[in-house]
Amino acid sequence: MNFFKKLFSSNDEKSQNEIDQETPFKEVISTEYFDERYDDDFIKPEMLDGCLKMIEGFAIANKIDRKVQHPINHPLNLDQVVEDGFGFELYCKALNLGKSESAMFLAYAFSDFLIQLYGFKLYHDKKPEYPLRGMTLKYDREGMLLSLYPFEYAVKVLNYEARFEDLVVRLESSIKSLPGVDDALKQFLNGNKE
Repeated sequence: MNFFKKLFSSNDEKSQNEIDQETPFKEVISTEYFDERYDDDFIKPEMLDGCLKMIEGFAIANKIDRKVQHPINHPLNLDQVVEDGFGFELYCKALNLGKSESAMFLAYAFSDFLIQLYGFKLYHDKKPEYPLRGMTLKYDREGMLLSLYPFEYAVKVLNYEARFEDLVVRLESSIKSLPGVDDALKQFLNGNKE
């Protein structure tokens, strides 16, 4: 499977320095706009429990040893359920669940991991720019927001276009290089010219 992913991958190889140089900064929005567009959301404990049980059930059915014992929703484990065995999507299909449910299980599990480890906050976007972006995670550092779209990303993972662990690596780099508000505004106003 990895051979085919590498063969058909459209992702360009970028050095860590190039990733660090990329600005995750896109726009300036007011608090009023944010409050109008986004509603606070949360993952119901019973929903998270069900998602984790599906992931654990897949591992048991395929006799797969998790790459990371705890937490079960570690990105390496989530990638493993997609890549190993007969595939998480097929496992869900055998239980009369579709691709959207498969993606939602992974999206909730991954979201909980990011919330617990990095302090992301879950929101519902009432006016998403794209159809799969209604579920959004925001990382807030003194007014600078970093946004992720877990459902959209889970669909990409199920389509073998991405991996959760790769996103975490990029995320850690982005969090480290997230500029302060003043620096970001200067950069935005100057059109990224220094």
